[in-house]
Amino acid sequence: MAYAQPLSINEAPDEAKPILEAIEEKFGQSMNIFSTLAHQPDVLGGMTQINDGLQNDLPAKYRELAYYKASQLNSCDYCSHYHRQAAKKAGLSDQQLDSMNVSSGDLFDEKEQAVLKYAEQLTTKANVDASVVKELKLFLNEKQLVTLAAAVALANFTNRINHGLDIELP
Repeated sequence: MAYAQPLSINEAPDEAKPILEAIEEKFGQSMNIFSTLAHQPDVLGGMTQINDGLQNDLPAKYRELAYYKASQLNSCDYCSHYHRQAAKKAGLSDQQLDSMNVSSGDLFDEKEQAVLKYAEQLTTKANVDASVVKELKLFLNEKQLVTLAAAVALANFTNRINHGLDIELP
């Protein structure tokens, strides 16, 4: 059972209501992580602002690959559920998502392998090897690299929110 109950739009503080309404409009439904964060509107707003910023310059395939990898490493079923759908929409296959192993050279090209290594190192060590960044810089500019780092960081943030509050899938 969740440690903090999701709030409906009507139950949410006034500052959270427009954010929750925008989320429902965008996704066609409320999601428990956002409805739970509505207890603290500033955190909800900050998280959604970061999420919106991630959509602009990094190809969706790389963003979702990194997010899904971090969520898998953290055993976050909630984020894995939603980001698996987003990853498939971005062009990743079920076979790829079922085998998030960097060494699966037949499933992932060199660019995707570099993204996977980056997400794994940043998630497990909170640091990345310069050699991995060098690989990424062969196809990502600095703005895209910043977005990739933010995507992995947001995945780790939401994974920990979900675990820390025992947020359930609807």
